[in-house]
Amino acid sequence: MGFVFGLVFLLASSLFANFLVTPEQTLRLELVGSSRDQIRFCKQKPLLVFGRNPISPSMTCQFLPETEVGLDQIFTEELTETEETQWAFYDGSGKQLFPTVSWEGQEPMHFISVVRSKRGQFGVQLQRKKEGAYFFYRTKIQNWVI
Repeated sequence: MGFVFGLVFLLASSLFANFLVTPEQTLRLELVGSSRDQIRFCKQKPLLVFGRNPISPSMTCQFLPETEVGLDQIFTEELTETEETQWAFYDGSGKQLFPTVSWEGQEPMHFISVVRSKRGQFGVQLQRKKEGAYFFYRTKIQNWVI
């Protein structure tokens, strides 16, 4: 009986060990070489689940203020919406920008987009700089600043 319990515990713990969640701290997105008054946070056209997408035809965008701001302050979508949406940063010409983020114990990664699920939960798509691997982390949008 102890062996079966141990096996179930081992399987369950390995499943949850692979679930990625950002740390409970302020996570700063760093953009280099772009003028803040030209940067927009825009809803994406959902062509790819993971990766880079163009701006949505609705052109739902928010310009960044000159001072640091939380993503929760520029995320304008009603939380009552029931479709999954993706948002990312773009320059004035519509080219997607990839801010850098890192935290203790994690090498720097590129921020690809923030995803809001149908249930109103948030996640971020990040790409490791070194080998280009994509990762999806569950997160709290109020923890992110740019």
